Amino acid sequence: MPKSNVENCMACGAPLEAPVQGGKVKCTFCGAVNVVRAHEKTAGDGITCPECGASNPKNAKHCGRCGIKLEFNCPKCGALNSYGTIYCVECGVDIPGEVKRQQEEMERLQNEERRRQAETRSRLENERKKKIRARRISFAVIALVVLVGAICVAAIAGITAYTTTYSPSARSTKTAYAAGQTATTVYRTLFQDDFSDPSSGWGDYSSENGSTAYENGGFRIQVTEPNWAIFYSLGQDFPEDIQIEVRATKIGGPDDNNFGILCRVQEDNQNYYYFAIHSDGYAGIAKVTAGNYEVISSDDGLWYPASTVHQGDVSNDIRADCIGDTFTLYVNGVRTATATDSSFTDGFVGLQASSGDAGGTDILFDNFNVYRP
Repeated sequence: MPKSNVENCMACGAPLEAPVQGGKVKCTFCGAVNVVRAHEKTAGDGITCPECGASNPKNAKHCGRCGIKLEFNCPKCGALNSYGTIYCVECGVDIPGEVKRQQEEMERLQNEERRRQAETRSRLENERKKKIRARRISFAVIALVVLVGAICVAAIAGITAYTTTYSPSARSTKTAYAAGQTATTVYRTLFQDDFSDPSSGWGDYSSENGSTAYENGGFRIQVTEPNWAIFYSLGQDFPEDIQIEVRATKIGGPDDNNFGILCRVQEDNQNYYYFAIHSDGYAGIAKVTAGNYEVISSDDGLWYPASTVHQGDVSNDIRADCIGDTFTLYVNGVRTATATDSSFTDGFVGLQASSGDAGGTDILFDNFNVYRP
């Protein structure tokens, strides 16, 4: 079956060999560029596939022989168009141009987000260096005070020892003291933020898909676009073994969502571990590799129901333990999911919220803490 049809050049009238799916065709005689519409071949009540020539029913959406899609939705207005259509039959938009524009807009937003996060990391690194310098000065002063105090104590102890040992009225006494010890697990705080200070390192972000902002004494992530995820990673590198805690509350949107803690986020923001709960009672641990999600806390790669999750508009305390190659999710103080993986050993931490088919996810995070076990 032929895959082209004969058209005439609009400039010189010479015949053109134009593809049935339409497009731009250059005249071999005069060099003029012609825009040719798609020609969908029909045979009786059926549709002839423009790719392989197979006959299909008139209401077919895919070719029965080669599987090619015979219709698609306009990227701007959503109207159905036949395969190969250049301009939308409903709104008239240049379909390839609109697709390219949307891709460029997405790339622009991603580049802007990377730039903001790079600026945040640079600012936090400068603040960290200032704190280290100030801490060193404080340590030097404290060390000097301790040294002077030790000298004074030693002098007093020497005088007391002389009086006790060599004074004629001194008596020889020995007193034994028994000291009890209690073994406790000590966690060192690496980072704390109750989001009361809008300059504490979490940036404001806004686009047509959602936003992040300091709000109502917390950090709010709102996702308006269906099946979309927005996260913000703190531009500070943490060691391999850490424990992260946060309180999360759904303040709007449907229960078809997920939200939680990010651990070991790499610099490209496309690779990390995600400890998530859902407002409809599911939970689990996922690994994101090159932007692709994979649930690693279950054998079949699915989120599973968890009775520990408070469903609906109720706060949940989420804790993520990243210890070596072992990852554990706690929800409201109860161990809920575990996983083992060795892809990423350290990195940034962060928060994420994702929407379902309806969009509209709205989560408020508070009391974010990072500990070193």
